[in-house]
Amino acid sequence: MKISLFNFSLHLFFWIAFYLVPFVDPKGVQPIPSEGIQFLDEHLLVNHIYFIFIFYFNSSVLIPKLLKRSSVIYISSLLILIITILSISYFIFPFLPTYIPPPNLGRGIPSPESIRGNQLIALSLPLLFILFISISYRLLTDRFKEEKLRKEKETENLKTELSFLRSQISPHFIFNALNSSIILVRKQSEKAEGSLLKLASIIRYMLYESDEDKVSIHDELEYISDYIDLQVIRFGDTVNIIQKVDIPSDLELNIEPMLLIPYIENAFKHGTSVIDSPEIEIHIYINKNRFQLDVKNKFKENYSKFDSKNQGIGLVNVKRRLDLLYPTKYQLNVSKESNWYCVSLSLAILKDD
Repeated sequence: MKISLFNFSLHLFFWIAFYLVPFVDPKGVQPIPSEGIQFLDEHLLVNHIYFIFIFYFNSSVLIPKLLKRSSVIYISSLLILIITILSISYFIFPFLPTYIPPPNLGRGIPSPESIRGNQLIALSLPLLFILFISISYRLLTDRFKEEKLRKEKETENLKTELSFLRSQISPHFIFNALNSSIILVRKQSEKAEGSLLKLASIIRYMLYESDEDKVSIHDELEYISDYIDLQVIRFGDTVNIIQKVDIPSDLELNIEPMLLIPYIENAFKHGTSVIDSPEIEIHIYINKNRFQLDVKNKFKENYSKFDSKNQGIGLVNVKRRLDLLYPTKYQLNVSKESNWYCVSLSLAILKDD
């Protein structure tokens, strides 16, 4: 496993602290006087090498190679490793220059068998503890990696889905804007140039600025203004368009691009057909430290086009984007009141919120 500098420091601190445990309370580890343990005692050093080896061999080789394949094979291999280490210790401890005195200190010269038995006991319990720490370390590390990978996948999937939703909205909007320009060219050709310039400005925004994760609210409002101007050129006095924007010019706020336009576009799409005295109201403002968009349009009851499947593409997508981007920070209310279709969107996205 790859270990970062921070993790390396933690590992180094752990092994130093673990080595110093017998010197903190010698009688708690071995029933001997404190002067019986030397700082560079060969027995402690050899034991420590065993602990380090089995920790990393278990966490880096046995668990990833064997445990995920078969728990029986892993446990068997672990037992073989433990028996091998204890067997090696049993034969080499009596030949070390120094050793930790056994519990019968003061009762004569200890025999090699007593030395071996004492050292095996002194080695076994810490060895089991290190194995427990090794297993826990590897399992927790794998869990953290899996969680990190899962979050990265979720983030990537979210970006992919948002990009797909945005790509759906853009052609849908361009299609409607082009229809508006075509109608204008046919009916009022003297205003066609201004219409096409506005459309060019809109497409430029969609191509070069809406690819960003966030855009300035003022850029988004300018984009909306171009769209409304395009509709004003198209409809002239036949549609009463009331727009009001109360956003401070010094407000520093970033917002998802093309998040608001589908509701405004929907108002023009369904609020201008077979309706006597069509009227659309658009109000964008700050309300109690929240960003607010209110859109109203008259509509005709029982008009089939209003309830057709065509109306849902942009609105369904923008609702999905709101769920993904602002799951707990938005309120959306849609209602029909006395031949008025009303949309109210509130976003808690101000910096000081």
